[in-house]
Amino acid sequence: MSSSQVVRDSAKKLVNLLEKYPKDRIHHLVSFRDVQIARFRRVAGLPNVDDKGKSIKEKKPSLDEIKSIINRTSGPLGLNKEMLTKIQNKMVDEKFTEESINEQIRALSTIMNNKFRNYYDIGDKLYKPAGNPQYYQRLINAVDGKKKESLFTAMRTVLFGK
Repeated sequence: MSSSQVVRDSAKKLVNLLEKYPKDRIHHLVSFRDVQIARFRRVAGLPNVDDKGKSIKEKKPSLDEIKSIINRTSGPLGLNKEMLTKIQNKMVDEKFTEESINEQIRALSTIMNNKFRNYYDIGDKLYKPAGNPQYYQRLINAVDGKKKESLFTAMRTVLFGK
């Protein structure tokens, strides 16, 4: 098996593991999970798909658009040669090896299995402090949108801290 095929197979394993990774609870413009899936799908030779499973085709410029760009610019896209070499030197060319992808697979699997959370367990003293045992649970409920405080309970929390 050639090294590029081994890298593709490892990237496929990583994509499968990333797809099992839970989506963010709070929707962001860019998600770690989505960016990494798209990145390693290219390495694995898999087509990019959206949330519904439809394949996303990369939009390539048409021949007329390319001709228009060339006709409008005096140099290569209006940039001088020095600037192009600077840009090319700054561009990151990702070279993946089987070992580097396997390291990422191991790191992601330890995160997903809560290995370090279980190893360094801190107990209930920190999660439920004696002064305000429901504090963290209320925060989590507020973030998840499960339980909303009424005006009265919010004022009580502000005034008395509990």
